[in-house]
Amino acid sequence: MPVKLIRIEKKGPALKRTQFGCLSDVHTLNVTRGCEFRCSYCYARGYSHSPAEGLVLLYSNLPGKIRSELDSPRRRTPVQHVAFNTASDSFQRHPDILKVTYDSMKQILDHGIRMSFLTKGWIPDRFIELFSSFPALVTAGIGLVSISPHYRQIFEPGAATAQERLANIERLRSAGIKPHVRIDPIIPFYTDDERGIRALFHELAKRGVEQVVLSYLHLRPAILKQLKRELPSTTYRLLAGCYKTQDVIEVGTSTKTKLCPLILRQKGYDRFKRLAKDYGITCLICACKNPDMAGQRCLRPSPADNKIPGGPEQLSLFPC
Repeated sequence: MPVKLIRIEKKGPALKRTQFGCLSDVHTLNVTRGCEFRCSYCYARGYSHSPAEGLVLLYSNLPGKIRSELDSPRRRTPVQHVAFNTASDSFQRHPDILKVTYDSMKQILDHGIRMSFLTKGWIPDRFIELFSSFPALVTAGIGLVSISPHYRQIFEPGAATAQERLANIERLRSAGIKPHVRIDPIIPFYTDDERGIRALFHELAKRGVEQVVLSYLHLRPAILKQLKRELPSTTYRLLAGCYKTQDVIEVGTSTKTKLCPLILRQKGYDRFKRLAKDYGITCLICACKNPDMAGQRCLRPSPADNKIPGGPEQLSLFPC
């Protein structure tokens, strides 16, 4: 489905301080409402304020608002870290979206503020060049669940290809930035088999990736409707059946969430960890999305080192 871009003005604050989970006390910023990528599992598509299917709303006045807010003598809360596009993606393909994203990121970096992003898109060269001037301020995350073209076609039809995302890793590293990789959401019985995991780890290891973050798919009511509408019927029935008997619990900001059965997650994570050893990769489990099992906390690390000596293991800052 072609996506129509509508330019609107941001009425409220551009930088919002969050008070939940791993993003607590971090300022967040979304350049768009809605996303070109239309991933079938995307929770943000189910928000009540999300635009209709096929529409993406671009906050075209964001760079100016960011500058005004950061330079305002009335600002009481200092901005120390900005997480970009927690409900969309920073690197959607439309040139107008990329321009607003670039100008917004440049404002943040020019003010000496740390920033982070997680993307399933292709990062244009001008962003890599910008980041290379501020490597200590940039925490980059690449979302990659599978290198299978068939998986992307079904679950992430608008996102960058696996090869493009792998190239992002190489290009970021050449710019002095060590990106993190998030394998999320893992689709039970679809992307957690040994062959697929090995294929993914092989490609990541070739590019120097030493650590990945794992999390299985969450199912919210709106996501279930999307999956039923967009997935092949056999794939949908298998996936829905996996979650059918699960209780609805509160995870993060959602009050209606079903987790993948604990036994499946435990076995799946153990499989990832066992295979990762063959490639020199360490697997961490996102505690934000796995409240019923031991995991690692998502905090605000320094891009150069995301561990505090003597403290608990921590993940890089990514939206959960």
